[in-house]
Amino acid sequence: MSKYVDEAQGVALLKRIAAKDRKAFEAFYYLYAEGFGRFLMKMLKHQEWVDEAVNDVMLTVWQSAGSYDPEKGRLSTWLFGIAHKKGLKLLERNGRYREESLEDYPEEADSDEDGAPELYNTDMSPNSQPERVVMGWELGDAMSWAFSKLSADHLAVIDLCFAEGYSYQEIADIVGCPINTVKTRLFHARKRLAELLARKGFSLPEQVKVTI
Repeated sequence: MSKYVDEAQGVALLKRIAAKDRKAFEAFYYLYAEGFGRFLMKMLKHQEWVDEAVNDVMLTVWQSAGSYDPEKGRLSTWLFGIAHKKGLKLLERNGRYREESLEDYPEEADSDEDGAPELYNTDMSPNSQPERVVMGWELGDAMSWAFSKLSADHLAVIDLCFAEGYSYQEIADIVGCPINTVKTRLFHARKRLAELLARKGFSLPEQVKVTI
């Protein structure tokens, strides 16, 4: 996962990209694209949209590498934030996104818990899906199906928390909302996942309960 790539290595590559070093750009792609590409696949659910979004993300990296400020957060957080924005734009353009309002949350969440070079396709194989590796294939298939039924906003926060391991603050930075909104979305995402998994004869995995 891109969050666990050596941060210093990524930052060093980004500095070279800011100077329009194409070899650094290609190395950066191979270092990070699988991680945010997997996130985009869950968000967009169509390979051609993922390919477009990945290329859009990398175009932004190529054009704006010099704008990254390490004082404002991790490189991976900055990168996932770009990916999230590109994914939402694609969903909006294709009529697949509705911004959630307070009416989508009838219950309160428990808030006690704290010109770039040409790129390549990012084909996401089932073996790269963390929920299957962690939980086993049968439950993993049910979990993947349940994930596919979540709204874009709910899926983003639960995937960033559960699959990518980001903190509430990092998720808030990535999706551009307050921490309390992150907690509320996680609460409702977990509730929805539990309902969906129950239809398949499963309960919500302990890993998700503990994480959220």
